[in-house]
Amino acid sequence: MRHLRWREAAAAGPSGPTSLIVIAACHGLYVLARGIIASPDSITYAYWASRLADSGFDYAGLHAQVQGSFPPALYALFVTLLALLKLLFGPGWAAALVALNLIAHVLLGMLLVGLARRTTGSGAAAWTALLLYLGCFEVLQWVPYLLSDTTFILLAFAIFTLAARRILGVARGWWTVFAAAAAGIFYRPTGMVLLPDLAWAFYLARSKASRIPRAPLLGALFAAAAAGAIVFAWLMQDPSRWPFAPLSGAFREAARGHAIGEIVHGRPDGFHAPPATLAGYLLITGDRFLHFFAPWSGGFSRAHIALQLLFFLPCYFLAARLVLALLRGTTGLPPAARDVFFAATGAVLSYAVFHALVQVDYDWRYRLPIVPHLILLASGGAAQLTRRRGR
Repeated sequence: MRHLRWREAAAAGPSGPTSLIVIAACHGLYVLARGIIASPDSITYAYWASRLADSGFDYAGLHAQVQGSFPPALYALFVTLLALLKLLFGPGWAAALVALNLIAHVLLGMLLVGLARRTTGSGAAAWTALLLYLGCFEVLQWVPYLLSDTTFILLAFAIFTLAARRILGVARGWWTVFAAAAAGIFYRPTGMVLLPDLAWAFYLARSKASRIPRAPLLGALFAAAAAGAIVFAWLMQDPSRWPFAPLSGAFREAARGHAIGEIVHGRPDGFHAPPATLAGYLLITGDRFLHFFAPWSGGFSRAHIALQLLFFLPCYFLAARLVLALLRGTTGLPPAARDVFFAATGAVLSYAVFHALVQVDYDWRYRLPIVPHLILLASGGAAQLTRRRGR
């Protein structure tokens, strides 16, 4: 009898408390071993936070003093968080931020496992999400850093989870979700991708799949993104063509990367020759799009490459199976569940296109926001495999 109960519990998938305990124990040990890590960006953000706290939170004054390719307002919420931690914890603010990062990391895993189970109704999907998350060094390695990435991933996926609950019909009301996405823009610049992602999810929730097939619509949106890439390439040829003062610095910074044929920032071994034509600029964008999904770089250590392969090979395989089934209409899932996965696929593509245009970072840190979506898609692929096996 006890053995039967254990099998039933395993078939149902890991519970929320189980996920919390396992992730906190396994990944918490890694964070304790690594300690607190500061990067050059950490020093910049800490300086801004000190200036903000000392000025009595004079955002206008700080904005006037700070120079950068992206407007400093796009970092305002994270800098505010650092300023509050400095006021509350004094010299211990760095330890407080890493502790907050770990809490956010554990909560992200719980959200991911719970959404995988709710969307598919499959214990195998939930276990797959948990195991992939536990093996995801891609995300874990940034928890000890004094950066916004870990908390931003939680914010981004929490917004996606709220949208998914509305697609599934278990919650209503979109204004709070859009407000959270709008706030994400001021946490870090890539937050601007949250609004189009949410608009896609909103559309999926409000339209009938039987009336407007999803696969052709997703293809049309990707074609529109390709057309936008042509306009962006034209701007990269001469960034002064951008007619507005806001984001002009970001366009100039992006154009410098394109002018030297940059594919992955700081890794010149893969650079193209400096482009001379519009086609050359578009080729850079296409190569960046592919490199955005690269599991590793030649500069990674053997151990790092092994960890990346351990995660990405099963994740990409299972996610690709599900996406192909979505496009063919053969998932066997109800329409609402399919729309959650279409929403996740749209989010992955939008971040990939955005960074293909702007920059693929040296260490692929900018890919982090889509990793939970990839794991969710992979959990759907695992659910599909187990269903086929059962039949």
